This record gives sequence, C-alpha cells and structure tokens, in this order.
Amino acid sequence: MPSFNRGASAGIDRPGSLQGDDAAIEPLRIFVIDVGQGDATLIQAPSGEAMLVDAGPVGAGIGRVVPALASRKIAQLEYIVLTHFHDDHTGGLSEVLAGQDGLLGTADDITLKGEIYVRGTQEGSSYGDGAPLGAERAAPPERAALAGDRIGLGDCDVEVVAADGVLKDGIAIDLGDPPDENARSIALLISYKGFRMLIAADLTGGGNDPPYQTPDMETPLAPLIGDIDVLRVAHHGSHTSTNQAFLDATKPEVAIISVGDGNDFFHPHTSVIDQLIDAGVSVYQTERGYLDRDGPVVADGDVTIEVKADGGYKVVLP
Repeated sequence: MPSFNRGASAGIDRPGSLQGDDAAIEPLRIFVIDVGQGDATLIQAPSGEAMLVDAGPVGAGIGRVVPALASRKIAQLEYIVLTHFHDDHTGGLSEVLAGQDGLLGTADDITLKGEIYVRGTQEGSSYGDGAPLGAERAAPPERAALAGDRIGLGDCDVEVVAADGVLKDGIAIDLGDPPDENARSIALLISYKGFRMLIAADLTGGGNDPPYQTPDMETPLAPLIGDIDVLRVAHHGSHTSTNQAFLDATKPEVAIISVGDGNDFFHPHTSVIDQLIDAGVSVYQTERGYLDRDGPVVADGDVTIEVKADGGYKVVLP
C-alpha cells in the first residue's frame, strides 16, 4: 500500500515512537473521498466523532459518500460544512442525509448532532440549486461560519480561516460585483498534535485569463496560516488558485487534488501541477482528470491521511 510518511517534527517517519497508552490511540483520519469532479472530505477524530466537509455532486452522495460512511460504521455526523454554493460541493447533501436506502425519514438516515455550517445564505435555497432537501423532512439547523470560528471535533481543532470573503484576522477582500462564489468559500485549517492540514475548498488566488482574474484570497491568507503539512488543493487544481506566494508561505509537503476524469474544466491545470512539483510537494489525485505529465500519484479512489498521536502522518491509497 503506497504511503508518504512524515515524523512529527523531524520531517521523517518515526515508527515505534509511540509508547504505552499512546500506541493504542486511533489515528486522526481524513478521507478525501473520490466523488469525481467535486469535493467531499470526511474527518474522523481518534475518539470517533466525524465531520463531513462538502457532499460532492448529485449522484456522488449516494454513490460515494454514503458507502464511505457505511464502511467506517459512521451513522452520525457531528457537523457538516458546505464550503460554498456550487453543485459539485452541495449536490449530494440530501442523498447523504437519506442514507443507504435513499429515503429521508427512515431508520438508516445519517443523523446530524450539530449544525450545517454554510458560508452565508443564498436566495431560494440555503444549500444551492443542486441539493434541495425537499418537503419530506425539515432542514437540519444551519449556522453561518465566521472567519476565526473554531469547531471542536474530539481532540482535533478545526478553524475557519476564511469565509464569505473575510479572513481570520477580520480583513474583508473585495469579491467583485457580483461576488465571486468560489472566493466566498469556507477554508478550514485542521490541527492535531502538531499536524496541520488546510482544506482550501474553491478559494481563489487571483488567477484566470485577463480580464477575468479572480479575487486574490490566497496571498493575504497564507501568512495568517503559516506552515502546513498537507494542502487539499483549491478548486480541483484550477489555474484560478494555488498561486506561488501562497505556496511559498505555507510550504506544504503533500498536496491532494479532488478531480474527475473527463471534466469540463481541464482540471488540474498544468501550471498548478508544475508549481507544486517544482516546490518539492508530493501530489496525489483522486482521479487523473486532465493530468498531462508525470509526477502526481493518481489514486483512482479515496486519498486518506492518517495522523498518529505524535503528529506523524502518512498518506494511504486504495
């Protein structure tokens, strides 16, 4: 089983460093679920609590996310985070909540203990046009995520470092008129025992072809985050994101791209892959997409991060 291993502080794997009770502690597990061209990330704390960040596109909720929950015997989520209102992130939500039988209000529904965090509200439907919950069941409680919020998940800390165009230091970025929906994404920093991972959603970094450049959320955000171990690359490897200043400031060792084969957007963009590889980052993709060079590892499935109680981590592939 291929893996990339890192020690808690020395930058190398340290097998056998855990002793006694620590050796028996379950690892923090972060599953970047292969939902095709979309995003869904499951975070499971060592104590068992679980959080879902996005639910993939329509069809992927029941086809990919629900089986991922079932295989890990997860019937209840502490929280759900919808990073922004695009269907490739929200479309599978109602399917996830309905469970394996696809029917809301039955015994196998996925229950939600806390709230659904959203980046704000959208006229017509809080959850985006692709994920109506329907009249069969009242919508779970929702809560607007604010930059600087911290969400506890067992011993794992999840910090909202950007939301709706506002950074964790309170600075608001001009998102254009109308506001760029990707730039409004909720970005999450996961911290556990010295390990740090950024889920960047579809956050923008000023890229795109003139005169259609996106708002640059990444450059001012990067120094507020600092050094990270793992980057869940923004916007499926689009050239709108992952700018050089961001990489220089955050220095990830591993990058994971959630992307679908045959997508309509030519993701991941060669320039993004080149920047990551040139920076010495180990790149993993859930699917190949439009990758046209050697270097990244294509999992053709979920990409999992396991973090030990000493902060050491490894990447696990199918």
